[in-house]
Amino acid sequence: MNAFVLFLSLFFAGQDPLEKRLATMVGKSRVVMVYCPKSSDAEFKLQKEWLSKVGAGILERDLCVMDCVESQLTSEDIAHLKERFRYSPNHFCFWLIGKDGEVKMISGTPVKPEHIFGLIDSMPMRREEMKRNR
Repeated sequence: MNAFVLFLSLFFAGQDPLEKRLATMVGKSRVVMVYCPKSSDAEFKLQKEWLSKVGAGILERDLCVMDCVESQLTSEDIAHLKERFRYSPNHFCFWLIGKDGEVKMISGTPVKPEHIFGLIDSMPMRREEMKRNR
């Protein structure tokens, strides 16, 4: 299993609550959270397909992809989605969370990787990272 597939498979039942997992990533990783009621949803499959084709870009940007499938979420996780993200889970949703822990983008439809990367690459922290890595 390559590192990218591992990133896509971060959400398993029985892990730490979503809130705690997100908190541990602040300052370390940017996070894409992809929520859907069922893993068979067409929008969820499309988002995963798009992201599966750009593994190097994801790793380069310290991006972690978290699948949040409703049937695998605990009541605590659902409450966190409602409270922190003001979201009542019932349809596809995409969130991009910056390294600072703040939501940078929300979409009710799949987001193309080039749009995600363009937004990330425009962020001041990412521009500094790119300068250091030249």
